[in-house]
Amino acid sequence: MIERPYDGCGKCLLGVRRLSRVKLATSSPERQRENVLTAAASVGAHIVGWADDWEVSGITDPMTRPKLGPWLRDERGPYDGLVAAAVDRLGRNVVDCLNTGYKMRDEKKMLVTYGHDGAWDLDDPADENRFTMEAWGAQMELRAIQRRNRDATIKTRAAGRPKGKPSYDFQYVRKVMGGKIDHVELHPHASEVIREVARRILADPDNVTPSSEAARLNRAGDLSPADHLAVMYGKLARGRPWSPQSLKNILLSLRRAGCASQAHCGPLSSTCRR
Repeated sequence: MIERPYDGCGKCLLGVRRLSRVKLATSSPERQRENVLTAAASVGAHIVGWADDWEVSGITDPMTRPKLGPWLRDERGPYDGLVAAAVDRLGRNVVDCLNTGYKMRDEKKMLVTYGHDGAWDLDDPADENRFTMEAWGAQMELRAIQRRNRDATIKTRAAGRPKGKPSYDFQYVRKVMGGKIDHVELHPHASEVIREVARRILADPDNVTPSSEAARLNRAGDLSPADHLAVMYGKLARGRPWSPQSLKNILLSLRRAGCASQAHCGPLSSTCRR
């Protein structure tokens, strides 16, 4: 009974989960769920809904998240507060965490996270300081990850071993089989798929959305990015569908905006065609 509809008891909480990258092997969604349920039970609360933002970066403002945002903007049903697996599930920088925390405080709503005894009381200096420190720790961790990834990307690309896999509409080109990657170029079919999606959305943005385009691509049988990559490297497609968020990420990436400078993409991208 810890998951039941809103009943006005004052402890009807919204479960908040977020993950930047969802992979088949990850168990994070289940772990977050268990932590959220445990935290809610510890304060005698129950869950009235879930704001599950998968494939959403931690640097995204909670107010603009696809699932959490509508609740914070009061566009969904009533709720009495938020419960998350950790402070960094609310945001990965101090500003976003504090803005969300103060919003709950000012609206007299509960804010609960796993590992903290009881609900957060941001009117109490000790609780406010601890909440700020956890938010700061999340921000420092994010900056360290970004710096390591940036340095590793520059180093591996300079050596002809780009870090990660090619974007959906690009492919790596080797002049010698098994040799170093010489440059990156557009994939003939995938790049045309993305161009057509962009043209359709720009021509009728009120009726054509990433969701409708993802559904159209699934009906047409176009391989999703994961299956496209698998087939490109000689593996079997698993029938994984397009998702609106992955399609949106492709359309909004820096490379599609014409950013192919070495400052962002490294020397391998100097020959990329926009």
